[in-house]
Amino acid sequence: MKVKNKKGETEKFGHNKRLIYVAVAIITILIPAVFFFFFYPNQPSQPKAAIIDQLSSYQLAPAIRHPNQTFIETAKELLYKRFSIVDYYSDNATVDQYERLSSAGYRLIIWRAHSALDLNSKYIAISTSDKYGLKNYDQYLENEQLTLCNITGDPHLYFGITPKFVKELMSGRFEDTMIILMSCNGLKDGYYKTAYAFEEKGVKVFISWDQWINPSDNDHAITLLLQYLINENNTVSGAVGKIPLYSSEWGQSQLRYDPLSSEVADYRIPNYKQNNVASNARLAAIATLRRLKPKKSEYFRIELG
Repeated sequence: MKVKNKKGETEKFGHNKRLIYVAVAIITILIPAVFFFFFYPNQPSQPKAAIIDQLSSYQLAPAIRHPNQTFIETAKELLYKRFSIVDYYSDNATVDQYERLSSAGYRLIIWRAHSALDLNSKYIAISTSDKYGLKNYDQYLENEQLTLCNITGDPHLYFGITPKFVKELMSGRFEDTMIILMSCNGLKDGYYKTAYAFEEKGVKVFISWDQWINPSDNDHAITLLLQYLINENNTVSGAVGKIPLYSSEWGQSQLRYDPLSSEVADYRIPNYKQNNVASNARLAAIATLRRLKPKKSEYFRIELG
């Protein structure tokens, strides 16, 4: 009579149960993962913030450079409360970099730059750090996608981007992005074309000044704005409404935002850093399961009984 090896059968059953549990766990993770990557294949890794500090660029003449490291460090400290990544541009605030901004995954851009008014076409041109004559952008100039900025106090001309540049040359689209343009006249009455171009490109809210502003007042005001938006979690309308009028030799300047919709007025900057925790935990779980995954041949050895 053949005697059954009960110990061997028990060990085999226990081994098979473990394989079943591992297989079920892997399937539980893979199904939502496959669903996510199938329906959202081109999602950026995580939202980011950027500081474009063209005013500090060494490409500018000393007379028109306005470095303020205290402002930059304070802005970074505040942004890191909501974002895991904060990029910084200064000498590299170039035409080429500006072309890529809309596809870089930025949800908030602090744009500290010179600008120039085009009195004929009624828009503001945002200056780059690229001097005219060092690079050939003749075709962009002919197509009115770039213009030349003549900044008072600097003998050089700089390439400046136009509304057509934003619409026609910027690759990709912004996604719920807030742009804080620290530039004079960014939302001057009658000169909204640049703001509108960014909004058509996916920018959610565009914040800037309606007149001329001194650099020191500009830095002070935007520091306050970031504190209201981030530390106090104010809405756009609430934060902008707390910024006082600033007076200069050119008159009074007020900070504004556009568009003036209730959705934008009530908008608060999400805590993207906190939102990424769940995503990172999911990735960590997948990595753990990969380490536990049995060899390919073992998937075909699962037996019951």
